[in-house]
Amino acid sequence: EEVGNTAYITFDIFANSTPATYYACIENGEDLPGDTIGLIIYAHNKIYRKDSPIENVVIDLSCNSGGSLNSAAFVLGWVLGEAPVSLKDTFSGAMSTTIYHVDTNLDREFNRGDQVDDKNIYCLISPCSFSCGNFVPATFKSTGQATLLGRTSGGGSCLVLNMSTAWGTYFELSGPQRMSLMKNGAYYDIDQGVEPDFIINNINHFYDREALTNYINSLF
Repeated sequence: EEVGNTAYITFDIFANSTPATYYACIENGEDLPGDTIGLIIYAHNKIYRKDSPIENVVIDLSCNSGGSLNSAAFVLGWVLGEAPVSLKDTFSGAMSTTIYHVDTNLDREFNRGDQVDDKNIYCLISPCSFSCGNFVPATFKSTGQATLLGRTSGGGSCLVLNMSTAWGTYFELSGPQRMSLMKNGAYYDIDQGVEPDFIINNINHFYDREALTNYINSLF
């Protein structure tokens, strides 16, 4: 959604198809999948169209309960260029950090044309922002490349572990891989949530796009 000079992109969950799907859609002139990555590709093209008025980009995660870490990493790569994803295994103590690059404009190259870092980036969060919906704003906060609006996110740091019994009962539980932030060689979990840079107390104000746009333009 566009309101004046501000683009709003809303994700209530992070979902993705296979990478080949997006390239095939462009090559065959088909519509992109309606998942997280497809929406970012679509929004990126709109934001950078000729004579675009967009100066601010708001990533709305206020109702995001989590989902695919790959899709969450795509959002981070779109904004940060080099997106760090750090995990710690709570059983073994093993730690790893992977750097994601994304090909947002689908030219099969990784460069500045894939990023949105020349815009003012905002992320809208609430206590409903959980798991990957908590990891994305926590990473934004640690890098200082996006301004957080709303209320403290709901936390959640461990990836979902999918399991099945021998007789076919499927269930999910919190797994041992913990999403973390790395600072000075140490890994910190994000289970406590992340505080916004600017608090919005009234939940109704989250979705009054015109008022929110005016507020954003008044911040700096």
